Amino acid sequence: MAACYEQHDWIILGGTAAGRLAAQQATRSGLRVALIEPLEPETRPWAELLVSQGAALAAGTIDWRSLQRQAQWHDRLWGDQRAALAAGGVDCLVGDGLLMRHRNQWRVQLGDRLLAGRRCLLALPGRSTVPLWTEQAPVTAYTPDTIAQLAHRGVRPGERWLVTADSPMAIELAQVLRGLGAQVTLAAAGDRVLGGLPVAAAEWLQAELEAQAIEVILRAAPQQCKVLEGQTWIQVGDRAREVDCLLTDGNYQALLPKGFEQLCPRAIGIGDWPANDRLQLPLAPELYGCGALLGGHPIGAIAATEAQLIIRNSLQTPIQRPHCIRYEQQPWAVRGPLPLAVVGGGERPELRSAALALAAGRCQIQHDRQGQLQGALLLAAGAIEAISTVAALIARSGTIADLAHLPATESPAIDLLRRTAQQALIAARSRQ
Repeated sequence: MAACYEQHDWIILGGTAAGRLAAQQATRSGLRVALIEPLEPETRPWAELLVSQGAALAAGTIDWRSLQRQAQWHDRLWGDQRAALAAGGVDCLVGDGLLMRHRNQWRVQLGDRLLAGRRCLLALPGRSTVPLWTEQAPVTAYTPDTIAQLAHRGVRPGERWLVTADSPMAIELAQVLRGLGAQVTLAAAGDRVLGGLPVAAAEWLQAELEAQAIEVILRAAPQQCKVLEGQTWIQVGDRAREVDCLLTDGNYQALLPKGFEQLCPRAIGIGDWPANDRLQLPLAPELYGCGALLGGHPIGAIAATEAQLIIRNSLQTPIQRPHCIRYEQQPWAVRGPLPLAVVGGGERPELRSAALALAAGRCQIQHDRQGQLQGALLLAAGAIEAISTVAALIARSGTIADLAHLPATESPAIDLLRRTAQQALIAARSRQ
């Protein structure tokens, strides 16, 4: 007797906030959705909590018990959200399902449940791993996924930490560690403190980190470690450094579902998958991916935008032009005592820019010859909230004049944006 599969429009393999948003959006559009989440979903919320509490450090201490309570509350909230999705019509399952493909259908077997879907979305959580060379010596190595272990031991004043600048979160955690009294060295493999940052933003961030007494080393990826006379030494560039703990966010990869290695053996070890404008994966036109699977810095807001765009495009006919995600218009940030926020621009030679440096921080805006906004860099208190305003203006083809006439607020970041835009307007008029 042939197995009977429950039919769905979408099977979403999740474990992330992006997967839940996609499931909610598809269900509200009248589609039948099965959301399958692993037993262990995203493990980064603990690191997120540490960064958010670390940003408010004043006395050089963190209430670790309070942090653990917040993490437990987050876990309960995660379960409550699943119940809310189920009440809204999403078929929610928990477990490690076996993914299969049969003709143009994607199938998942989970216990005694057999599910089939016309389309499949991989909105998977990711994990970082510590380098293999750390096994050569007894160095305590962490990633943002495992740093919750600090709740049991804390951070000792004067403790020597080496942090690899692999992601925004790694740099954010480096600042928290410094605020707790650790000696922090930040090592970047490239010629900028963080890949993907424009040159000016990278220079600002490096200066801000060094002002916090964090040592920054460029073009120096840690390579090996040794134990000499009872002390652990890690080779960083052309120097060896004595280190107590290592924090890395490198080798970040999606946790692929069971059965995927049979469907695509070449997928194992791939850190970023190519995808087309509809975020379809090359394995099949019915298979979509977002977030960790596509590579780049692990930024939840961008993964959520990708997931929602996939569902939106799936509601169109094949001949309709897909809505494409414009990554350059997606704001992102590095949090800290003085946060850095970035949107758009890049290093395009045809763009004009205006910059302003004040005691409150730094700002640079980019625009074309017609005065249309193309991007902004902002290092100031309130920068993360303010950059969203710039992103909204860019999305609707706003100009530097629009930015110059923003209403006055108490936000230092908004004030910096306004004054920089006013400076850009004066420069533009002088060229006419």
